[in-house]
Amino acid sequence: MVSEKVPYLVGIDVGGTTVKVALVTMDGDVVDFSAVRTESMQTAEELASAAGKVRAMAEGFAGDGAYIAAVGLALPGVVTPEDELLLAPNVQVNLEGLVDALAEAFGVPAYPMNDANAAALGELWRGSGQGARNLVFVTLGTGVGGGIVVDGKVVVGRGGTGEIGHLPVVPGGRLCGCGNRGCLEMYTSARGLVHLYRDACARHGQVPVELEHDAHSLPVFEAARHGDDVAVEALDEYGRYLGRALAMVACTLDPDAFVVGGGMSAAFDLFGPLVEDAYRDTVIRTCRDIPIRPASLGNLAGMVGAAYHGAQRSGLL
Repeated sequence: MVSEKVPYLVGIDVGGTTVKVALVTMDGDVVDFSAVRTESMQTAEELASAAGKVRAMAEGFAGDGAYIAAVGLALPGVVTPEDELLLAPNVQVNLEGLVDALAEAFGVPAYPMNDANAAALGELWRGSGQGARNLVFVTLGTGVGGGIVVDGKVVVGRGGTGEIGHLPVVPGGRLCGCGNRGCLEMYTSARGLVHLYRDACARHGQVPVELEHDAHSLPVFEAARHGDDVAVEALDEYGRYLGRALAMVACTLDPDAFVVGGGMSAAFDLFGPLVEDAYRDTVIRTCRDIPIRPASLGNLAGMVGAAYHGAQRSGLL
């Protein structure tokens, strides 16, 4: 009797210089994952090479007793419901060509989506958002982004839904890269926290801890962890901005949960209680019990969510 091959999903997370690939079971467990460097995916040769490397990794993870049932692709840019890439300032990729190259390599369609949306789906499926049907995912890092899930599916809108980092929280405030002033990203990204800390140091006449660049937030967290009053003050201000912004979102969407991810979420134990306090003090009473949780999948979230998206779009889940 010949045993049937086992179906697996492939989740791909495209970054500026690397492509991360995970083999995922139909239950959402990550079998293995790895990364390959790809600085440009524009020409037919570059696209075919990248797709071939991704397939080779996936097949290496799966072995002979498996087949790939669906492929999902996460990218740092605005992806429309029609699978068009409108904006991707940090990657060089021909999305249409990459989707075609992956489909040829795997023999099944590859379905693209925004990377923050993918992370939201990953956390919903197998991370801190399990059990929720409606979820808001916030990613804190070099920038501030987000993903919104309603009834188990990511809300895309015209491609820009979930851009939480561009909520205007300080009218006429700091100039943001989007061209507006006072966006949340200017106060709660890594760069935003450094700005708040340096301002607090100036107010108190204190020399800042050594910072390698304008987005080097780790030393600020460490200073706060060791009781530096000025760093604690900056972090408290950081928490107020983020908590109040989540209160705005809650009044609009009323989700089952907020999940906070991205590189800065590693310090959630420091700023999470501050965010929760500001949120509870600001939000409408009917939304006060919405939990705010740290993400649990780390760098796997985008790959797991992309795999889930591929399975959803293929009608498998």
